[in-house]
Amino acid sequence: MTTLALLVVLGILGYTAFYILNCAYNPWGVCKRYRCRSGRIYSRIFSKTFRECPRCNGTGRRVRIGRRIYEYLRAEHKAGNR
Repeated sequence: MTTLALLVVLGILGYTAFYILNCAYNPWGVCKRYRCRSGRIYSRIFSKTFRECPRCNGTGRRVRIGRRIYEYLRAEHKAGNR
């Protein structure tokens, strides 16, 4: 039982380390808004009309949550050291 718990904890720590490195190396992720394809939201009725996705500003990419947390903590640290 203890070896199983140790493997679970090590797996969670490994995934967390991988995610942190991924956020540092590549802070951009794919926009996961419903019907957003390449930063465009196409009309349901007219297939040729579209508008820019407001979530990703038409880029099709968005900032990862881990990177947002990192930037927030860095700004708080910077503001606290003034």
